[in-house]
Amino acid sequence: MAGRNVYYCIDGREALEFDGTTFSKTDIKRAKRGFCASVVPPGHIRSHTFKIPADTDGERLDTLVEITMFEAGGLDLEKEYAIAYVKHTLEFESSWLIEAFAVEHSKLKELFGATAAKAGHIDLIAVPYMVYEGLYLYDKADSERTELFLYLGDDDSYAVLCKGGRYIAHRDLPSISSIAAKANVSIETVKDTLHKRGLQSELYGQDELLLLESIESAFLKIVERVAQTVNHKRGIFGIKMVDRITLDFEESLIPGLWELFDSYGFEESAKAVLACCESLEPSFQHRGVEALYMLAANEGRLDPANLTIFEKKGSFWATHTGRFVAAVAASAILVCGYALLKEAELASLEDESAMLSARLKSVKQKAAVLRKGMTKERSMLQEQRKRLESIRREIMAFGDTADAALLIEESKLKRRRMVEDVDRALAKYRLSAASLEQNGSKRVEVEILSDYSKRDRIAKFMKELIDMGYRGVGTEAIELDENLYSSRVEIVR
Repeated sequence: MAGRNVYYCIDGREALEFDGTTFSKTDIKRAKRGFCASVVPPGHIRSHTFKIPADTDGERLDTLVEITMFEAGGLDLEKEYAIAYVKHTLEFESSWLIEAFAVEHSKLKELFGATAAKAGHIDLIAVPYMVYEGLYLYDKADSERTELFLYLGDDDSYAVLCKGGRYIAHRDLPSISSIAAKANVSIETVKDTLHKRGLQSELYGQDELLLLESIESAFLKIVERVAQTVNHKRGIFGIKMVDRITLDFEESLIPGLWELFDSYGFEESAKAVLACCESLEPSFQHRGVEALYMLAANEGRLDPANLTIFEKKGSFWATHTGRFVAAVAASAILVCGYALLKEAELASLEDESAMLSARLKSVKQKAAVLRKGMTKERSMLQEQRKRLESIRREIMAFGDTADAALLIEESKLKRRRMVEDVDRALAKYRLSAASLEQNGSKRVEVEILSDYSKRDRIAKFMKELIDMGYRGVGTEAIELDENLYSSRVEIVR
């Protein structure tokens, strides 16, 4: 595999050389002539998803993505960002679905500046959610399946949904360190507990109730958020079911986790533990996934979403200054025989250099003017949008007055039907409702009580309403109090 190795940069001192199967520690300076890569932590990424016309491409697409990230993605106009994106085709629309990622230049310099200074460059700074695509390119995952990867890390955890061998969605989740902080124990204690006892409450002692509660609460949130993400993306990407769920947690199973997933409707999904490279230690398996993605990028097997600002610099002799120096050196060698000719050539080069400097200064000035103009245009666009919104509201107010009588009757009927549907679902699964609040004709909130042993009925109740055609069914919190689960479920028509 000589020539295909990549250097996974850990910090300003150390790098891991990866050959496709194993890592070997090496000095960061060795990466100078190789493919150098790293991964930005999720906590530093700003992401935003939006649609654009399908005929948008090239520089126009890049520009539109950047403008949208500043206008709708919440980026600060006073700061510089590295922006990368992925685009997905929508089956029933003539649009691209764009998911863009942005990281501040200052943060990239803080994280990777020392590495770039010693290595001379960083060819790829990857988006962490994208790295599972590398598994498909080396036959370590099945592109015919819709797969969910669940990564649990010390500082970051997230779920990644892939279809057809491509990333389509992610969801950030509670990390191991956040569970440890809540339970007031070390990260290693939480990891050891998850490896050995997981979610099996009967294996915990009376003095470990805080640890058990912290773990149960975190994993209820994890599974619930995963279920919500899958339900949200189901219609967008035509997902019939999740064929396999793969746990990426140091090559280890968590006792009781798959049963919890089954209670949320994943009974038919195959379950697996990730082991991407047999020769790697369990604690290095996730880095192996990231390194395979880097390797695929180096071999041209994929076009990565790249957030680097530390690209390789071109050869000195390819620059204007380099060419000038070469010309001067040649003149010095031949000065005795061609003094006048070389003097003319030197003057020509100086004129060219002055012309290029003037052109560069002009371009910088035009760029500054364009930037100011863009800022002004954005401001004017915002004002126009506010005016249009005000006019739209006035028009709607006139229309609402004319249709008020019909809407009131129709709203009453919808409210009644909605409550009847909720009552039927509660009765079907023998659930008790502590309260039921209706907000308009499209939203109902119901607080459901259930024994611990029958907690899966809450998930089945929610699935029943989804099957009835309600587009939004979710719960903000599930609380356990003396073997009694209390869940506040929001249903949206």
